[in-house]
Amino acid sequence: MSEAPAGSVPRGAERPLDVMASKLIRPRVPASFVSRPRLDELLSTGSTRTLTVVSAGAGWGKTLAVAHWADSISTTPVGWLSLDPGDNEVGRFWSCFLAALHEAGAMTADGPLVGLLPGMGSAADTFHRLSAGLAALPRTVVVVLDDFHLITDPTILEHLATLLHHRHPRLRLCLLTRTDPALPLHRLRLNDEVVEVRSRDLAFGVGDASELLAAHHVPVDHDDAVALVDRTEGWPAGLRLAALFLAREDTERSVDDFAGDDRAVSTYLAEEVLASLPPEVQTFLLRTSVVERLSSSLAEVLTGQTQSQRHLETLEASNTFVVGIGPGRQWFRYHALMREMLQHRLRVDEPDQLPILHRQAAAWYGEHGHPVDALRHAAEAADWDLVGELFVTQAAPLIVTVERSAIRAQLARIPPARMGESAALALCGAALMFLDGRFLDVQAHLDIAITLRERHPGPTDVAVHVALLALTSPATRARGDMHGLIRAARRSLVELAGPAAMIPAGPAYRAVALGNLGTGLLWAGQLAEAEHRLREALTAADEAGVEATKINVLAHLALVSTIGGVIDEAGEHGNRAAELVAARGWAPLPQVATAYLSLALLQFERNDLDGAQLLLEQGRTAGNHEATARWALAIVQSQMFSARGDVASARAELSRVPSEVADRDDLTLLGHWRALAQAQADLAEGDAASAARLAPQRDGPFVTQELICLARAALHQDEPRRADELLHSAREQSPTGGHSTVEVWLLTAVAADRLREDGRALDALRRALDASQATSVRRPFAAVDPVPLLRLLDRLSVVSPERTEVIEDIRTIVLPTSSPRVGPGLTEPLTDRELSVLQFLPAMMTNDEIAAQLHVSVNTVKAHLKGLFRKLGVSSRRQAVVRGRELGLLAGLALAEER
Repeated sequence: MSEAPAGSVPRGAERPLDVMASKLIRPRVPASFVSRPRLDELLSTGSTRTLTVVSAGAGWGKTLAVAHWADSISTTPVGWLSLDPGDNEVGRFWSCFLAALHEAGAMTADGPLVGLLPGMGSAADTFHRLSAGLAALPRTVVVVLDDFHLITDPTILEHLATLLHHRHPRLRLCLLTRTDPALPLHRLRLNDEVVEVRSRDLAFGVGDASELLAAHHVPVDHDDAVALVDRTEGWPAGLRLAALFLAREDTERSVDDFAGDDRAVSTYLAEEVLASLPPEVQTFLLRTSVVERLSSSLAEVLTGQTQSQRHLETLEASNTFVVGIGPGRQWFRYHALMREMLQHRLRVDEPDQLPILHRQAAAWYGEHGHPVDALRHAAEAADWDLVGELFVTQAAPLIVTVERSAIRAQLARIPPARMGESAALALCGAALMFLDGRFLDVQAHLDIAITLRERHPGPTDVAVHVALLALTSPATRARGDMHGLIRAARRSLVELAGPAAMIPAGPAYRAVALGNLGTGLLWAGQLAEAEHRLREALTAADEAGVEATKINVLAHLALVSTIGGVIDEAGEHGNRAAELVAARGWAPLPQVATAYLSLALLQFERNDLDGAQLLLEQGRTAGNHEATARWALAIVQSQMFSARGDVASARAELSRVPSEVADRDDLTLLGHWRALAQAQADLAEGDAASAARLAPQRDGPFVTQELICLARAALHQDEPRRADELLHSAREQSPTGGHSTVEVWLLTAVAADRLREDGRALDALRRALDASQATSVRRPFAAVDPVPLLRLLDRLSVVSPERTEVIEDIRTIVLPTSSPRVGPGLTEPLTDRELSVLQFLPAMMTNDEIAAQLHVSVNTVKAHLKGLFRKLGVSSRRQAVVRGRELGLLAGLALAEER
């Protein structure tokens, strides 16, 4: 499966302001707000410290006080995040946090945080990326986390504690909370890095109270103002209630009649605020209290009232504990005290309405492209059939996205006994097993779904079938059943060409199916059709916004291009997949394993064995749960061991690949690949006779490489004529410019030299050198007998002096002069590639520029730099240059001034 858009909207659906966007906009400050300079000054002081904590109970005006302060400053950007219970999950929390940073304008277009999307990769890796990006913020920014008391997840709290401990120089946090946060604040207090705002700081004085009452058209004298402040202890919510109480015109009321303690809040809100409103407005408030945020469209669904926008604007204008969010008066929320009272009254007075209202909210969120919120309200209604329907029609493609934890939380609420009541609910059970890593238990739920679908077809039968096929894919990929993967994908596409195209998740399901079909066809050895389907899938994934599928498609397109010898395209696809995973912070991700495999092959051909090994290790970390990727990585590892002459390790790697792979037509690619690697291991061991038994397939995926292997065996057996014939056949198979071209022409030169055809030998060597220059392929020169090759290079340098530079470059590969270096005081040797990277550092070249020079990815350069710094015992480029000069590793190179 793959990623579906978390916020996709059906065509034509009304969506005035995204639900997510409403969380990022600070509340509007009403005209009646009483400004208190002493409080603004305290908050401004906090913005120069690491942390500000605004801690007080409900009704103390934390949110409006900080929103007013944020509106009044212009020198520092302020990001705002209003937290909900649903944000109490690591991936969702940090995704919202980054969105708040972006909304504040604190992230540059090329900054390290751009593109990071937490929730798919490991929490530790994502947080490491996040922390590094926050340390590199271009300017100081304040991030306000409203209702922080809702966050109890230990991982989130641990991450925040780490951020506070390291005190990122340009990040300021401001926490608005009802209780003191569960964070280690003692060290910050000792270092004067925290400003704490308490209820005593938020409390109104007599002058403040008089101003507030006057704004509500309730003028009081000084003595009454003193009495009210004493009675409420300066509690802003109590004073607002007093203003509403005293403003009633139907009875005579005095300050002495008002009780302003917290225990009376619910009574006042119910009797003084709610009861004073017209009946239709009371109903409106009660029934809309089931959601955290409210738009007129959502309110109309919940109440059936067509005047919802007017009600909301009137309530906000009258200061009836309704807060507007953002510009345009599109979204609103109720004050926490008001919402809690309304929900209590709703539970007491209209308990039968609660499940109805939650179902209506679920329907609205589903129609507006928010399947996770839809699932949550369906679960609140305990409408498990609706949960199943929403899952198969909208949410199923999200189980491998950043929303997977949020979806799992809702699926886990389904009573286990209900999961066997319908095919849709059985699929919810299968997804829950998948999300919990209980892969062996997935199939049992799928079998139940199949049986129930056949016995009880229903209105969602088409969606159930598509979801069933999609949920089958992870299991078939995990066990390497490509026939099953292809069948499921083709059946999905047939369904999605009909009525299933109309279900909300249809575009995402189609992208997933195309990607799986292309993947299955690739491993089955049907490269042409695989490439066609994968290119279709790439377009579909972009249109549907499903990035995990896009990564899978790019990774397998990279392998298609690698096998076909299209070097540039292979590198482009592979790097795009790897960079997208890195940018999103999703490593390790199973879908990217094949990209690392392809990139490793390219580095191997460029004779960068260290870089290739690093990429293989990344691939193995990501692809451990997919059989085909795991087996292919073992085969490539075997080929690398053979190239190093470590035959025992090469054969050990091949033993990881089941021998029956060779007999399965759905794993044709792996069967040929394994046979080729086996023959290469035979050659590395000097057993040319065994290698010569390799049987190339005329239309097989590795026919060129198989012919090359046989030609090598013939040369080992002193049969240059036979080798020449095989290489002639290989030239007919190898595409122009493919990576095999270098090896074909190089071996042709060796064979012609043995046949005493000097002119043809030099011509073939020229072609090999030209192909090597065009593709950066170098490995073949390190894999042939150096004595005749050096002799040929000497002769070519005489007749083709214009190639002297290229020839000298190849000499360093044939007889390396830059073997791992150990200078005085350097106990661990630098690899060839680390030494090469070191040579570029004095020139102040960027990582991108070094990568271009070495024909490797930026991530590979970063990995080499990390190893280089560790071995040299330094922490910066400048220190590495200085240390390299001290050790004689940069002799003669000028030290560039690093800034």
